[in-house]
Amino acid sequence: MPGSWLSRPSRVALLLAVVGGCAPPPAPSQVGASYDIVTLRLTRLDHDTNRDGWPDVRTYSDGTRVYRTEADTDWDGFVDRWEYLDGAGGLVRVGTSLQGNGVEDTWTWAEDPSGERRVDRSRRGDRSIDRREFYRGDVLVRAEDDTNADGRPDKWERYADGVLRAVGFDTTFAAGRPDRRVVYGPGGQFEAVEVDPDGDGQFERVSPAGKR
Repeated sequence: MPGSWLSRPSRVALLLAVVGGCAPPPAPSQVGASYDIVTLRLTRLDHDTNRDGWPDVRTYSDGTRVYRTEADTDWDGFVDRWEYLDGAGGLVRVGTSLQGNGVEDTWTWAEDPSGERRVDRSRRGDRSIDRREFYRGDVLVRAEDDTNADGRPDKWERYADGVLRAVGFDTTFAAGRPDRRVVYGPGGQFEAVEVDPDGDGQFERVSPAGKR
């Protein structure tokens, strides 16, 4: 689930333990450090966690300030986890590769002050976000889709207690708001189709027949 990535302990703390500042620190054989040739500040730290001779965690930093970590968590030779940190060292978002091809296609953001967490997805695998999901805890509450890849959402889903309750559509693909929606009952059963023909935000029920 999206929340499980952010709650899992980061490897950053482990790597920071061997960061010694500007001068190259003595490091065990499974750690490799790179430094700026002018400032001698640490720029990258490679770590071989399973000691097979190949780095599987790579941390990028400006001296002791770490801003990104890449990891091959299943040791298949492809990066499958990216951690992005802010200036204070806090975790901002985690990227993952659901296709396992070394390309980020999903980004889970840290929880915002309202308690909501966003997950961005690139279902085409080209790093262009075409779906955004919003969670409270591990429960999906709403989602936005860009179905025609024009960079704007044209489909909106709303959930209650994890059950889909409404799906709105921008049938013009230009208005940026729904003009038609399908409504579902508390158990997820189809309830009605509603339309907003004049774009005033007031939907009219058009089916089932005879219901308004």
